[in-house]
Amino acid sequence: MDFYRPPTTQGTLEALGCMYRCLRAWQFYPKGHPTRRSSLKQAYTAMTQLLDGNTLLLTCGRTGFSFPDGEVLKDESGPTAALSHALFIRRVQKITFFHDLFQEDLLELFRILCLSPDVIQSLGGIDNIMAERGIRSIWVNEFDLASIRSKRQDIEQRGIVPPGIDEAEGGDDAAPFVEPQSRDQDQIAPGQLLQALLGRLAACTDDDSYLILVRQAVACADLLDAHNNPPLLFPLIELLASHSDDATRSENMRDCSQFATEQLLAPGNLLQRVIEHTGQVGGLSKHALLAVLRAGGAIAITSAIELIGRTGSLKTRKLLSTALGELGETAVPTLLSLISDSRWFIVRNICAILGVIASNEALSALTMCLHHQDLRVRKEAVRSLAQLSGPEAETAIIGILRGLDSALHPQAISSLGGMQSKRSLPELLKIAFARDLFLKTLSLKVEALAAIALIGDRQVTPHLIHLLEERHLLAAARGRELKIAVATCLGRLGDPRALPALAKLAADSSELGSVCTNAVALIEKMEGRPHGTS
Repeated sequence: MDFYRPPTTQGTLEALGCMYRCLRAWQFYPKGHPTRRSSLKQAYTAMTQLLDGNTLLLTCGRTGFSFPDGEVLKDESGPTAALSHALFIRRVQKITFFHDLFQEDLLELFRILCLSPDVIQSLGGIDNIMAERGIRSIWVNEFDLASIRSKRQDIEQRGIVPPGIDEAEGGDDAAPFVEPQSRDQDQIAPGQLLQALLGRLAACTDDDSYLILVRQAVACADLLDAHNNPPLLFPLIELLASHSDDATRSENMRDCSQFATEQLLAPGNLLQRVIEHTGQVGGLSKHALLAVLRAGGAIAITSAIELIGRTGSLKTRKLLSTALGELGETAVPTLLSLISDSRWFIVRNICAILGVIASNEALSALTMCLHHQDLRVRKEAVRSLAQLSGPEAETAIIGILRGLDSALHPQAISSLGGMQSKRSLPELLKIAFARDLFLKTLSLKVEALAAIALIGDRQVTPHLIHLLEERHLLAAARGRELKIAVATCLGRLGDPRALPALAKLAADSSELGSVCTNAVALIEKMEGRPHGTS
């Protein structure tokens, strides 16, 4: 079937993300709160720009949206996936946004989604509720546009129209929202009041009471001078972070605490100021820092990368790098957008974090970094590709050994050994056997032999025996060092075919003889033989 596919995936994700943030705002804030109105305006603007005069069809799944042809919108743990899940559990498998999307229709959809799945089913299902409330430009569980137009005509003939934002929020004359507080609270300083609210939040087990307390805590935090003193917010951030992952609390409480963290960090540049305190005395815990990065999204990730690049504190760099790695796939799109930075140290740091995340989405960017002008970036890219593993990453690293970037060969050899890459054995053997009368490349040969030992494939044993028996008349001392590396490799391979050659050299009283003796003992142990019976 023909359908509209927006120009960019990222644009689609951002618009749907705006929708989810609006839904969260309507679930979190009480009637009359200005954030409800502003979030609806943002979501409607984002969706109309996305549609651009077209009708958008999406399939809703438990883990995310996809287009009608099956192409998945990858946003595994982001707001788009959360919106899809919210629709899916309310039995929405398909959703269609018409080209003439009405703001009141979008608002009414959010109001319906604020109902629990059980309530929606008791009212006849979401399809029935949307039709009864007069939603015309959004349809669920239907992709047949001809059928939708027919049903839409019936609704429009009935003259039912959802209320607009002014009517839904009580009209233009409605009093502005003020968070209810007791007389005693009016006399308490914001800092003291926040401490009292923290205690009540920690003990609260009721969903409705928890929502009220969280609203009050966020409103109270807004009165603090947090821009000049971000640590004032840290106790609340720590508490919300612990609640967001607390399996003993209800799903509503966990969602509420996560959204509250997002709202807490939204004003101005407060998010960046909070991140800048990472690693300082009295700073956020690792768990709370992760919650801040998750809540702050792309802005938080960018701020963290910048701080890693400019700070002289090893502790700060380690905390932020670890937290970004733990964000996983959600951090990858932002990291990839930053990897073309002109500063080598920023690119190196991003490569390292992408390696920890080990996302295949980073494969192309990391492969490009193998050609970066700075060797430190190229080395980090090799290490990260090794952490990705997989045949494509393996091929990219093997390709280095076939290329002219000799400065990168040691790192490539080490990484291939760690990957236990059997495909790299021919290249590693070429290095070990490369003709070199004066053994000027001894260190590279030794590294290749160490990698071969890690790979552990005994098919190379005959070749290594031949190398062990070679003579190096023009570089005798280096030749013995090479033989020591070969003997060590044979011992770790554990192939009994190497025993005669090793036993012959074991009689030598030098270091080579000692290494060969140890190699013989290791092979016999691996074979289950008593030592000295070979």
